[in-house]
Amino acid sequence: MLSALLASLALSGAATAGGGFEERALPVLAAHCIECHSGAEPKGDLDLGAFHTEAQARAQVATWKTVRTRVDAGEMPPRKKPRLSPAELEALLGWIESVPGAGKPDGRTVLRRLNHREYENTVRDLFGVDFDGREKLPADDVGGGFDVLGSVLSLPDTALEKYVRAAEEVAALAVIAEDPEHPPRTHCGPAQMQGGAREGRTLVGLYSNLDVGCKITLPREGDYVVRVRAFGQQAGPDPARMAILSGTRQLGRYDVEAVRKASEVYTARAHLQGGEQRFAAAFLNDYYMPDDPDIHQRDRNLYVEWIEVEGPFDVPAVSAFQRAELGGLSEANLPARIERIASRVWRRPAAKREVDALLALGPKTDPPFLRVRSALVGMLSSPRFLFRLEPDPPGAVPGKLRRLDGYELASRLSYFLWSSAPDAELGTLAANGKLGEDGVLEREVARMLEDPRSTELSRGFALQWLELEPLARVAPDPGRFPAFDENLRASMRAETIAFFDAVLREHRPISELVDADFSFVDERLARLYGIPGVRGPELRRVRVDPARRGGLLGQASVLTVTSNPTRTSPVKRGKWILEVLLDSPPPPPPPGVGVLEDTTRALADATLRERLEMHRAKPECAVCHDRLDPLGLALENYDATGAWRESENGHPIDSSSVLPEGKRIQGRSGLVATLLEGDGFARSIARRALVYALGRELGADDERTLRELVRGLPGSKTTLADILIAVVKSEPFRTARVAEEHP
Repeated sequence: MLSALLASLALSGAATAGGGFEERALPVLAAHCIECHSGAEPKGDLDLGAFHTEAQARAQVATWKTVRTRVDAGEMPPRKKPRLSPAELEALLGWIESVPGAGKPDGRTVLRRLNHREYENTVRDLFGVDFDGREKLPADDVGGGFDVLGSVLSLPDTALEKYVRAAEEVAALAVIAEDPEHPPRTHCGPAQMQGGAREGRTLVGLYSNLDVGCKITLPREGDYVVRVRAFGQQAGPDPARMAILSGTRQLGRYDVEAVRKASEVYTARAHLQGGEQRFAAAFLNDYYMPDDPDIHQRDRNLYVEWIEVEGPFDVPAVSAFQRAELGGLSEANLPARIERIASRVWRRPAAKREVDALLALGPKTDPPFLRVRSALVGMLSSPRFLFRLEPDPPGAVPGKLRRLDGYELASRLSYFLWSSAPDAELGTLAANGKLGEDGVLEREVARMLEDPRSTELSRGFALQWLELEPLARVAPDPGRFPAFDENLRASMRAETIAFFDAVLREHRPISELVDADFSFVDERLARLYGIPGVRGPELRRVRVDPARRGGLLGQASVLTVTSNPTRTSPVKRGKWILEVLLDSPPPPPPPGVGVLEDTTRALADATLRERLEMHRAKPECAVCHDRLDPLGLALENYDATGAWRESENGHPIDSSSVLPEGKRIQGRSGLVATLLEGDGFARSIARRALVYALGRELGADDERTLRELVRGLPGSKTTLADILIAVVKSEPFRTARVAEEHP
């Protein structure tokens, strides 16, 4: 015991002091690795017995990248061998991470643009405005499985115009400055119209059943009047007929009895959506009789002089922002109001020169409400809003870590837990400098998790960690799975969101994510799962059989995403378990490795298990499939859409499997027990939460933080809140690396 303690202290001291290969890594390798990974036939073709000096070791970067990956994943030493102690793990990985190219790069703060969800949530919470960012803003790229990584959230110059238009739309909805007694009117003459044939500068003729129109942008949803001045060239038994259109919607039909020298105005009233629309006049009853003896009765046509839209006429609903922030607005208090609003929008205090610049965006002759609207467009188009800026303070040492100030920390915290801007309470704590205190951070995380806005963790973090975004695109074969449709797809997604949210808010141990006795279903899901007594489209909480449906591994969202369109895929399911739940991704398949045959004949000749066994018999395939297949086969009682089954194609389902270390597991229950044996599940959640919170891939320093974070969790009692608090209190979350100086 004394020898072990001294060795542990020596390793720990060496790690702290920054010792070399012989002092830090070699003792660990000798104790745990070299016996198998040396000699004429080292296991896995990995020879670690040839390294005796720092120079020899550093010359083989690829070897240490492999060792780091396998040790990080918990694969080395094997499960039957003694595990590395925390001090040994720190010593070995600490040395590897010091080798250029072998460890991960140092974590750098990456400039992060607001993604669609963050933009939508922020303008909703700041202004009470619902805005569809997915439809109106440039697409978000995904990196590392998440849509929050600064390295992929670029903003090309060509996309800036969309953000300006979005700012104008949000500002118009946030600040209503309309006079219903004198609504705006947009007039469209022949020069602006498309369609028909111009006759001079005052007329457009329609000589067949066509339309003529123009595009007009409506400021908002509301009540409008659309007018058309027209007349007919009459012929035949009926007068010319016309329809007024908004897009393809017919607002009204009219007998146009007016003639050339006495045109008339035809009016339609309608409730219309805001935004750009095409308004048109359509000729409905063309008539042409060239042989009629009366030359005035041979040809019926429609002529349009102009189209105009007036409105909205209804009294606008004032936004929550306008009620709260702009009551009693005047020229005298306008600068102070702009300063307060800009400080919230930009997530830090606005300087006087910035306020002056915002005030200058609108004419001084405009009323105060319109000047606020102009200033809002400037605020929302600014990089200070679109990006989560963390500028280095004067005097900061290049390359060194610095503590975030209160406003930067408040922003990181709110976008991590809410995907939205800091609220007033966070702003107050940021201003008085108390937010960085451990106790304050813990209380704020608890408060924020109780807030409904924390549902974004389920919609944003959980769905992406669980790799469920492809659920929107999967297409199970309708011939084999006729119950699958768009409603069922939506129910699958909703179940997982509600389930994760319940585990989070009820402070349940993370083990219940894979081993619970409840879930959330509607009638469609209940029918798929065989749960009686559930009616209607609303999700409700139900008790489930833990042997079949407890936790994520029994949820249709996960089981469908990890299947093929025509059948289950134990390989995909095993890979998903390793990557998502165990933080132990398998290496990529070797080049040229074939895929599992999926023809009708193959399915008739052998079970899926038998075909996988044939696939694993190939040495080049076994290296991965020995790990993947046993995990996926444990879920074979679920079909490709998550329905329970006892047989497939007349063959009884065998959901037993043997893990690489020789342990036999039986079905989902045995798989769950195996998943919860070590710290892989907690590490997986913590790793993804850290990436999601930082908005970047983890670097070498972050990996050390992650190991310490996982060791500090309360074991089997660990909750999601425990992990989130640990992430928020970690050094990477509370610091930023100062930018290097470049000549």
